[in-house]
Amino acid sequence: MKKLLLLVLFFLGCGDDPRVSTSDIPALTTSISFVPSTYYGSTYQAFSGLREMEILQGESGRFTAEVKIDGNQISSEDAQDYIKNFLWEIDTSSFITNTLSYAFPDTGIFPAILKTVDYFDDTLFDTLTFYVTTPLAVTPIFPQDGFNQFDALDSGGITFEVQTDGINSWQEAQCLFFISMEKASLWSEPYDTIPCNGNYSIPGPFFIGNPAYLSDTSFAFYWGVVAQVPETDYSFNIDTSDVQTFYTALYGTDSATLIVPIRYRSLSLSRMPAGKVILQSASGDTLAVQNFSENPATVKLKKIAADSNLRVLVFDTLLSEYSAAERSIHLSPSSYYVLDTILLIDTIPPMRTPDLSRFAESDSLHFSFFDAGSGVSHNSVRIFLDGDTLNRTIRNDVVYFLPSCPDTCALNVSLSDYAGNSASPILWKLERDGDSLNVSGPYNPGES
Repeated sequence: MKKLLLLVLFFLGCGDDPRVSTSDIPALTTSISFVPSTYYGSTYQAFSGLREMEILQGESGRFTAEVKIDGNQISSEDAQDYIKNFLWEIDTSSFITNTLSYAFPDTGIFPAILKTVDYFDDTLFDTLTFYVTTPLAVTPIFPQDGFNQFDALDSGGITFEVQTDGINSWQEAQCLFFISMEKASLWSEPYDTIPCNGNYSIPGPFFIGNPAYLSDTSFAFYWGVVAQVPETDYSFNIDTSDVQTFYTALYGTDSATLIVPIRYRSLSLSRMPAGKVILQSASGDTLAVQNFSENPATVKLKKIAADSNLRVLVFDTLLSEYSAAERSIHLSPSSYYVLDTILLIDTIPPMRTPDLSRFAESDSLHFSFFDAGSGVSHNSVRIFLDGDTLNRTIRNDVVYFLPSCPDTCALNVSLSDYAGNSASPILWKLERDGDSLNVSGPYNPGES
């Protein structure tokens, strides 16, 4: 072994000359490398030389003892010829190995210590300090999203409150405040730096002009916060809040305005909604009705008496496969209330039926579609005769194809609507009768 050869050479050298130069002794060094589990596949050399690392609580990684002789990296196999033991001390745990996996269950500062004992019983030390943290998480507290009683004429303005979790004693987090009347440009430039935990005020008034303008009009303000630890590359050291919205209160009136955004999911562009919004009191009395015919649509109901336990109903009078939606709301005096978008969803599959039960063999057979929802997707229509795919032509909601059946054949017409609902898997039967074909069915698959 190499260690035996080194010892023999050492004693032979002593016989010839009792003086041993330190330059003749190989310089042995060891250091800690740690590869987080999210970087598995990378070599541990990519993390060499680090004396401090930040890592998420609960994240695991692999420790490796990096060994060098005269500054040159050697393999773990060759290291066995020089090293007697690798001793690790991590938090309150100890290990004897050259490599190990470990996870940090708690937050805080934890040194990982490597003690390397060589065959001369000399001990080398190396320490890698870990800063174990949780992700930054910034949460807007006030004004709550959708707050609708902000007095734009008040010189006192408005006070914002923010809470940020995940800031540790060794970090100096920074919170950037963003506010805009245009949602699309909200994050373009910060308005100010604010306390990550605490309050921040913007003085008013927010509106200068004739107050009567605000009697039936409200302004929307969008705001949000970015919390970050400066000069860090860790993704968990930055967080962006959701976009928050608040609205100015109506001026000179106790009545409220209700905004109802509506969207049909997956509705074909060729179909026009025939929607209706009904506002009812808790006792069931109808307070307001408004129709709409666009997708998406925004319905605005004005001069509504403030009340609790109001009910908003949204449905379509023609596209009945779109399920009706209902919301309960509370309207405060002078409020401009914007509902979350009401999403109408089609969950009912389309139907199809043959227009003929008997037709000449030289003629086309055609099936009509019916869908009272998102509409049939023509690209989804497939015709199978005994498993073979037939060419087809579609006009409006009718599909035409020319079948050829020598005796008895199984016919399958498959299709789905724009909402992704597939028609039921049923079959029809074609049977030759002279120069004609008879259509019977539908049958369930496997039914004779």
